[in-house]
Amino acid sequence: MTPIWRISLLFFIACITGSSRAEEPEVDTRQSPAADARWLTLIVQAENDIAPQPVSLEYQAGQCTESRSYGVGGQSQSGRMQMPALHFEKITLSKQTSSQRYQARIALDAGGSCQWKLVGLSTQFKYTSQHAQTKGQELLSQRIKIAFADRKNAVRKLDVLMRFQYFPVIYLADNPAQNSIKLQSGGFPDLPSFDPAESGTLMLQFKVFNDLAMTARVDPQNPYLYLTTYPDGATGATTSAGVMDERMICLMQTRAAGSTDLQRCNRYAPVNDKR
Repeated sequence: MTPIWRISLLFFIACITGSSRAEEPEVDTRQSPAADARWLTLIVQAENDIAPQPVSLEYQAGQCTESRSYGVGGQSQSGRMQMPALHFEKITLSKQTSSQRYQARIALDAGGSCQWKLVGLSTQFKYTSQHAQTKGQELLSQRIKIAFADRKNAVRKLDVLMRFQYFPVIYLADNPAQNSIKLQSGGFPDLPSFDPAESGTLMLQFKVFNDLAMTARVDPQNPYLYLTTYPDGATGATTSAGVMDERMICLMQTRAAGSTDLQRCNRYAPVNDKR
């Protein structure tokens, strides 16, 4: 086949493929919850240094499909097929008057001609540093994703409180203006999937322990190592400041319980990766 014919044939195939995809009917994303639909009341509780961000919702259709790409084991097992249609949207939480609570009412059974059902939501928050060495710096937390699906171990009843706790890690530079901050958690367990039988409430509680900041400075003898100082004065050295640090987790849990006895965490030695 000459180059001209080859190019023409490829162009013809591309046009046919593009036309067939363009002819796919648009999925009706309109929602119309029935009178007996299940609803989720989402409440986010946060302190003054935390600003909840818009919540991303993922809906899956029970009656409508769409053509989507798939791939398993390389190109030999990839292509396009009809799958349940998906629809994504974002909602903004409403702040309750004289309170640090933010709220939204979300349809679990959104209905409509496609019979939309909520299968997932994700959220995050913006944090404003209160630490003297990074005062006013802002950062976004990692996204928290929660699934709504009929799985074997799914939670069948709502009215659940989920706590997410963090501590700041302050990265110190030679020039204080270049100091930076990250948030570390104690490590979240596997979040459950929800498939409630009826409407209910899900409360997410975000808290950053500003008084439990860890500081980290690059070791002048090893650029891959951080010299760390814990909020109780202990020192260590690590390649990943604060990550799954048992001593920091203990300090957070102690403070969360309302105790000031940080010495109880001395049973966990500071992380020391220095060789």
